[in-house]
Amino acid sequence: MTQSKKKKRPNRSLLLAKKIIIKDGGTAQGFSSPSVYHAVVVIFLEFFAWGLLTAPTLVVLHETFPKHTFLMNGLIQGVKGLLSFLSAPLIGALSDVWGRKSFLLLTVFFTCAPIPLMKISPWWYFAVISVSGVFAVTFSVVFAYVADITQEHERSMAYGLVSTVSECVCVCLTSDPDVLALYTFAGCLRT
Repeated sequence: MTQSKKKKRPNRSLLLAKKIIIKDGGTAQGFSSPSVYHAVVVIFLEFFAWGLLTAPTLVVLHETFPKHTFLMNGLIQGVKGLLSFLSAPLIGALSDVWGRKSFLLLTVFFTCAPIPLMKISPWWYFAVISVSGVFAVTFSVVFAYVADITQEHERSMAYGLVSTVSECVCVCLTSDPDVLALYTFAGCLRT
């Protein structure tokens, strides 16, 4: 190996070093070795929290904007979605350098941060939920995490598992908001 190649090696990103250590059988950091189930748990908890708040959010929207409830819901979600779309590449690049776990925590925090504001002030809640779209890109970071810890031949199954859990939670929790969410989800798993 030439001297110039040795000098370039320390300049590689931390992600590449983590991938090599994990795939070569090195010791993993944290409580246990990286697993797709960690990503599944993160997605489940985030969408579970989101699903429980769907009906109360619409009630607060109706109380705040009685004549334009669905227009304001569309506007708020549209701004959040646009900000998420624009910031996802930046968040992905930063998670490449600083690690996936810290950005998973950051994205979930900013997705759930507006929740307490629903009781304090509806105006602040809707403003913060719109702006929280900048960091509410958990799916991008979760899929990058899954790509980091899986081999290429098992990646599509892992992506499918993460997507299935998120959609199952969304469907079950938003289909019947009057029933306790845990029973709704359990009923979805039985059918």
